[in-house]
Amino acid sequence: MQTCSADSGMLSNEPRESSRKTGWRPWNVEGRGWHAIFFSLGLLFSATSFASDKGNGDRGKGDQGETGGEASQQAEVSPSFATGNDEVPNFQRHVSPLFGRLGCNGRSCHGSFQGQGGFQLSLFGYDFQADHLALLAEGSGRVDLEDIDESLILSKPIDADGHGGGQRFEKGSWEYNLLRNWIAGGAKNVAQPERLAKLVVEPNRIDFSKTPQQQLQVIARWVDGSEEDVTALARFQTKDPALAEVSERGVVTGQSSGDTHIIVSYDNAVVPVEVYRPFAARSSAEAADNRFSSEIDRLVQTKLDRIGLDRSPQVDDLTFLRRVSLDISGTLPSPAEIKRFAIDPRPDKRALKIEELLGTPAYAAYWTTFLCDLTGNNSQELRDVGLNTDFPSQLWYDWIYERVRKNEPYSEIVRGIVMGRSRGAEESYTDYCERMSRMTREKNTSDFVALDSMPLYWMRRETQSLEDRAISFAHSFLGVQIQCAQCHKHPFDQWSKDDFAQFSRFFSGVEFSRGRLKSPGDRDELAKLLESLGISPDSKGGNLQRQIAEAAKAGKTVPLPVLYLTKPKIQRTREEQQSLAKSGKRGPLYYTEARLLGEDALDLRGVSDVRQLVLDWMLQPDNPYFAKAIVNRVWAKYFGVGIVTPIDDLSLANPPSNGPLLDYLADGFVRSGYDLKWLHREIVSSRTYQTSWEVTETNAADRRNFSHALTRRLPAELVVDSCLQATANDSENARFRDDLADRAIAIAGTTLARANNRGRNASFALDAFGRSTRSNNCDCDRSNETSLIQTVYLQNDRDIHTLLSRADGWIGEVRKQLSPPAEKGALSAVELETRVARMKRQLDAAREAENKQQVIQLEKRLAQTAKQLKEQIALERDAQTSQAARSKRVELIAEAYLRTVSRFPTADEVQRCEQFFSESADLSVGLSGVMWALINTKEFVVNH
Repeated sequence: MQTCSADSGMLSNEPRESSRKTGWRPWNVEGRGWHAIFFSLGLLFSATSFASDKGNGDRGKGDQGETGGEASQQAEVSPSFATGNDEVPNFQRHVSPLFGRLGCNGRSCHGSFQGQGGFQLSLFGYDFQADHLALLAEGSGRVDLEDIDESLILSKPIDADGHGGGQRFEKGSWEYNLLRNWIAGGAKNVAQPERLAKLVVEPNRIDFSKTPQQQLQVIARWVDGSEEDVTALARFQTKDPALAEVSERGVVTGQSSGDTHIIVSYDNAVVPVEVYRPFAARSSAEAADNRFSSEIDRLVQTKLDRIGLDRSPQVDDLTFLRRVSLDISGTLPSPAEIKRFAIDPRPDKRALKIEELLGTPAYAAYWTTFLCDLTGNNSQELRDVGLNTDFPSQLWYDWIYERVRKNEPYSEIVRGIVMGRSRGAEESYTDYCERMSRMTREKNTSDFVALDSMPLYWMRRETQSLEDRAISFAHSFLGVQIQCAQCHKHPFDQWSKDDFAQFSRFFSGVEFSRGRLKSPGDRDELAKLLESLGISPDSKGGNLQRQIAEAAKAGKTVPLPVLYLTKPKIQRTREEQQSLAKSGKRGPLYYTEARLLGEDALDLRGVSDVRQLVLDWMLQPDNPYFAKAIVNRVWAKYFGVGIVTPIDDLSLANPPSNGPLLDYLADGFVRSGYDLKWLHREIVSSRTYQTSWEVTETNAADRRNFSHALTRRLPAELVVDSCLQATANDSENARFRDDLADRAIAIAGTTLARANNRGRNASFALDAFGRSTRSNNCDCDRSNETSLIQTVYLQNDRDIHTLLSRADGWIGEVRKQLSPPAEKGALSAVELETRVARMKRQLDAAREAENKQQVIQLEKRLAQTAKQLKEQIALERDAQTSQAARSKRVELIAEAYLRTVSRFPTADEVQRCEQFFSESADLSVGLSGVMWALINTKEFVVNH
């Protein structure tokens, strides 16, 4: 994930309300060649100066397609500003962007929180007013209106020794003249920030097979109708320097084969430019051979053709079955299911299997866990709800599960969360406490599941401030990382600190009352409830909570916190409150307007629940975030990488690898009525999803264009469940998709580790394999990375050995079936080995105690038992060497492979397993070893 750590190279796309001055052009530098100046300093030319005197033609002024031919060269032109030109630049359009391009307002310079040398600019230039005041601070000498050339913003940057940041430009350069003319014109700020209508970058796509190097031209178009070339004031950044490099003047140079983006930023605009070097040339005939009926496949293939990538072949039936079973239902296919699918002759059997999986309880459980990750169902964060630690998480999980099971529209699931209320319209505080206390007492979630809304999202500890709510909400439902804008201009997007503050206002009308209840009527009911429990009204803090907990444990109705809807109340900092107190003014109590992300301000007056405004905006068909966020996340679950990566960073500086593909899926999802099953079906039915993980000569390095499947380590819950399922007896294995009792994918919260009926606790394994703690507003909270502890767990942890040796598991079942006929009461070789080992320990203890009589007895019994063991081993080995026994071993080897890696073993694998069996004490020991080895293969622990 991108973080705010860069400085002068950081994107600064300050969302402004816009500027107005027209016709500004670069300043003259006398005595220097203009070509040299352009290529060394990134000199800005006017939009009308691109007519070449060398026959290169006009580059045009509209949005331009991909380039061809030689790299464009900037023609020599007359300087727009000769010596003595007194045209005054604009602070927003020219001065502030120049500070950004020079790195002056970066984190390591004057944009740091401490500033540098007593001079502080807003980080990444978000605040014109603050920056202007800092520049003109009385006595600072930064701007000297009387002796212009003595102004520190001119004299310092040209002095390599005297300036801590080194020389930033030369005296007489266009940068110097820009600042000098601004000072000479009175060093004025803009009266009101102006709005940039559009930033046009030409060309908007570069093919390096046609041109090795390309100059970008950046034109700013303002709402007042003016436009100007701002190439020299724009900032450029490459997403992947191994594929393309870009200079500070906007010259892009191709490197290795592949595709990436150059990010261009100026004022509040950020524009990505697609650049690529094809891996191999593709003829139109070759491209025509790769046509597909699915729109997903067509859009993916169009991109693959453009960058010269082959598509890997389609996977075989059994690989598809394992992949789709794990991806849709979080469950391995059973051996019987695999055998049936392998011989099923129906041409549409894959589509039928998809429908079957979408109808299983395991599908609902697995994707409910996904939505609980997304919305932050964290047990620790729900402690203030006042119920049993894990029960609120169970309520949250079950509420979502029922809606996923019934395939309710995603929009309605989100509506229920966003508009969450604690109580019904006519429900009293006492009735609310009785209802919730009863549910907790009975551990029955059905009444809660039946509610129209789910308020727990707003009752978490981490979302009690407006800022935290805005950050959490933007991450969960919009896929936007807005937290940088809480303190400063967002470096990778258009959001300013004011945008963040405006968006936060929409969450000021929800108040979670953990202490004093807001309603006088509720307070009266609370007093009566405490009196009925024998709790003194003077009890407070920990003493009160202890008494309430004891009453709840006794099964009584107890007082609980509640969620209130209020007018959007202004939340002021302590400094703001102190300032108001000193002024003697009260100040407004409520917000009267707020602005959604990228939208105009909305009137909040008379709105009973301001969250409704956010919800209505999100559910507009053309909302730029809501549908794309969930579509991109679901796609990433199936492919291991999103169309936008990181998947929770839908920002202008993080463009999709295939924009038309993301648009198609988002539009189709909206048209389907936000049908999650439509989305799953559309993705997994595509040839793109069913592509093999095996690579071709051209696509081995591709990780963003879906030319081949990426092998993905199983999520934590699936690792735990797959180990349990692979070792389960036949009947348990067959019903694993339907019986969720012991499933890790059905664990509701983050502290509940669910010990099953064998006393097995999954907590350690889930943590080792990176389950989401749901504690950060980042999808990276869940880890799919590999680690040494995971290897150690699968090889040596007692969980694995217990699963392999359990009497009610598959190997125990096989042991019972294959034990040779014996006299009543006779023991197997394994049981006799255990008895011999125990006798040896007893004999050692008797010798150490010098108990001679016990030693004699134990030596006699040990000799007899050892003889029995030798005879039993011989008996069982004779049974194993028969042709029937060999056939059974081959059958069990195949079953072991089907249970773990969901395919039949090769002849070589069968031979090696048989060799292992021949060296084992008995068949069950050999089978246990084979299963252990298969569980420890990469093929088992990854989805391929």
